[in-house]
Amino acid sequence: MLEYQNLSLQIINFLIPFLVGSLIFFSIVVAPNVFVSLDQKSARKFIRSIFPKLYLYAFLISITIALFTIYHGIIYSVIFFIVSSGFLFSKLFLVKWINDVSDIKQKTSEQIKKFKMLHSLSVLIFITQIVCMTIVYFKI
Repeated sequence: MLEYQNLSLQIINFLIPFLVGSLIFFSIVVAPNVFVSLDQKSARKFIRSIFPKLYLYAFLISITIALFTIYHGIIYSVIFFIVSSGFLFSKLFLVKWINDVSDIKQKTSEQIKKFKMLHSLSVLIFITQIVCMTIVYFKI
């Protein structure tokens, strides 16, 4: 059992920084440069393609971490299950809702507010997930 705990800790200590680093790189380097480097139509197509994949990638890694953290503290595992569910929620619902509002050609002020609120929610979830993962990494 001790051998499995040591192996799981090594996996956790690799996967958490790997995931957090990937998400930060995407947020700081990839996403902002899409709108600078591509025309609006191509940027929109790229963003709509990449975000669901990013959320799936992050969900799979975070759910794996959640399973490995069970042996190191149930609270850490619960935190990672919550983080995982945030990625899944974003992939299955939030991206669609944001795209639906974004697709409206002539937006009313209410629709603009809705878009800003949904986008802000996605950013808030994303930042909260990164903070939670970082805290667990330094506590485990």
